[in-house]
Amino acid sequence: MTLLILAPNDPAIAALQEAFASHPEVDARVEIIPWENYRETLDACLAAPKATHQAVCVPGHIWLPQLAADGLLAPLDVPFSNLSKAVVSAYQPDGIFESVAAECRYNGLPYELPLFTDGHIVFYRSDLISLPDLVRPSEWHLLLENLKLPKGVSALAMKAHSSEILLDWLPYLWDFGGAVVDVSGKPVFDSVEGVRALKYYTSLRRFAPLDSHQYGNGEILAAMCRGKAAVAVSWGGQAAAMFDPQQNPYASKLRTAALACAWNATWGVSLPANQPADVTLRMTEALLRVMGPACDQAVTRIAGSPVRMVSYSASEKARYPWLASQERLLADCRTLPADPTFGPRLGPLYNAVHSAYTGAKSAEEALHEAAQ
Repeated sequence: MTLLILAPNDPAIAALQEAFASHPEVDARVEIIPWENYRETLDACLAAPKATHQAVCVPGHIWLPQLAADGLLAPLDVPFSNLSKAVVSAYQPDGIFESVAAECRYNGLPYELPLFTDGHIVFYRSDLISLPDLVRPSEWHLLLENLKLPKGVSALAMKAHSSEILLDWLPYLWDFGGAVVDVSGKPVFDSVEGVRALKYYTSLRRFAPLDSHQYGNGEILAAMCRGKAAVAVSWGGQAAAMFDPQQNPYASKLRTAALACAWNATWGVSLPANQPADVTLRMTEALLRVMGPACDQAVTRIAGSPVRMVSYSASEKARYPWLASQERLLADCRTLPADPTFGPRLGPLYNAVHSAYTGAKSAEEALHEAAQ
């Protein structure tokens, strides 16, 4: 039986496909599903009497706790203990960044083999602006206020689409001293600090393209590649495309900086619980054979955001200039609580931040309604 891995259409998945192609002795292939249909397809696989795919790609942040708590994913500790030490050793599990490895665990058990990360870093045109190595979200106005730019170039491309805006705003909330929930899980984002953070975030729209409320990943990349913005905050997984001179005529002028209070999510490969133990073991061994350091270096080349410390060596940083900022992200990043009930509750907060950004509601009104 050919093993099937379910994956979304993210550029980094090509590294996994390359990894399997370089190991023809492993009878497995990746099936890619459009992002807009991915969660529905994933849920159907995990809810079926028997899994339609023997492995699935999952973001550790938000999704993993919910799926693990519901018993839909199989923990990896048992198959790891039943595989040969040589196979596990070749995978080099100790070489993974601790922040990444921690996100792949739930209740102390590993549920995911990390493939790539998606966290905030700053991309900027060095011919248009000079930035420090670390940028505080609360200080953008100081860096952008008196910037002299060519006609048609905005200072800051903001990822403010309704499906992205909460994650774009999180570093501002944290930098202003706010939080999404308290230790008991009660919403506290409508605090004085939260309102200040949202007011500040919406004030930055004056530096952004007029249609920034519609900007997702593709629009951010296009803005930088078409010379429409001097600065953008986006995912490290877009770095390879940003720095590709065939896609970006300004690539030689592009630089990166770290963002204080940055958020990060790790995407990896997990195993459905609704399949026989022997299939789980076979799939685990296949993944360990292909997802080692070589696969991680392919992630750097194709997407830009590897998960292993060896991929941030001096030689790799010299070759890929964004890796220093990406490494700092993984050292300092924050995440939302690993609470299985948390993800489904975030919808109103996405809507609140977007309604404040577009001016449909005040920051106070939007956050108060979302908290209720």
